[in-house]
Amino acid sequence: MSKRPIIMSMKENEIDRILADLVAGERISAEDRQILENWKEVSGRNSRFEREMREIASSGAKLHHRRKNEIVFEQVEQVVRKRRGRVRLMRQLSVAAGIALFVGIAAYFMLAGERQTGTSARVVTARIMPGSVRAELVLPRGEVVHLDSTTQVVLAADSLNLRVMSDESTLIYGAEEKNEQMEYHTIRVPRGGEYNLQLADGSKVYLNAGSSLRYPVRFAGERREVVLTGEGYFEVAKDTARPFVVKAGEIDVRVLGTAFNVNAYPERETVAATLVEGSVQVNYKAGQQVIRPGMQLVYDKQNGKAEVSAVDTEVYTSWKDGYYYFKREPLENIMEVLSRWYDLNVFYHNQDLKRMEFGGRLKRYDDISYLLKKMEETQDVEFIIKGNTITVQRKTD
Repeated sequence: MSKRPIIMSMKENEIDRILADLVAGERISAEDRQILENWKEVSGRNSRFEREMREIASSGAKLHHRRKNEIVFEQVEQVVRKRRGRVRLMRQLSVAAGIALFVGIAAYFMLAGERQTGTSARVVTARIMPGSVRAELVLPRGEVVHLDSTTQVVLAADSLNLRVMSDESTLIYGAEEKNEQMEYHTIRVPRGGEYNLQLADGSKVYLNAGSSLRYPVRFAGERREVVLTGEGYFEVAKDTARPFVVKAGEIDVRVLGTAFNVNAYPERETVAATLVEGSVQVNYKAGQQVIRPGMQLVYDKQNGKAEVSAVDTEVYTSWKDGYYYFKREPLENIMEVLSRWYDLNVFYHNQDLKRMEFGGRLKRYDDISYLLKKMEETQDVEFIIKGNTITVQRKTD
């Protein structure tokens, strides 16, 4: 009988507080020491940062209290600047408060890594911000671990010789070892979210908003199989002995080692597989086809037929690189994509507006009002934002 996995979830503000106490020379409780030790074990980067903070605290121990705080403040600033570049400081704050604040900022940058802050767009009537790194990890017995860019998670199950860690926006499973016991995890990404995954075989999966993936914590048997709902970009580790299979609704995508995108949202009338490199075999009810790089197979759920065509793969994969690329795309399709990422509802004053075509590159992390303004500048259309609802109408209506 397998042991219950150990689950540890660490929030940045918790680590911030402990590190602030450490640098300020405050006594740390046994519970906080354990939290700090768990955090250090997650990555070598965390451990090195904690060691530097201890050295800073130690270097000022013999100085007069006020002078020590000033020196510690300067040293913490140097550490963070070395790691992440210049950081603005609010010097007018008291020295002691400044230390706590700056250590919090330091821990934030070390834990969460660089973030794209986006460009603050001109707000017309309301502000709808882009999605963020967040997901839920569902374990075999129903436990749910909430994931975001500020959460670090360690899972351990001795019976499976399993170790799972999270690093900013990616859940990382330890290297595979021989083990016949099969156990499945599911990662669910909500609307307005995104998350990445590195499977036990080294394959990487980028999950878009409103998607989920079910997968074994270790691959056993003659093939590696996962189940996708929604959209995912896969970079599959090569293993000629064990093909990698993505089951996505009405199609199965079978590969040995390659990079491709699968769009299989249940509400859509089609399922699409777009190949970037390598080769894949797509199986569906009426047959199967092999596609090459730069090609896309689109399966129609209604008639059961599949069509293969040459495409610009950037159009279908740019989302994972932080932007959208549209080429003569109907407004209805564009707003469908944006509604998932910004978690909003869209209504059309006139159904003909859905067929308007737009093209261009849009930054994925911008305020949506900025993106909509770009479209308003090129067509007879305007977007009215109210809460999380956008109404589309002609400027002349």
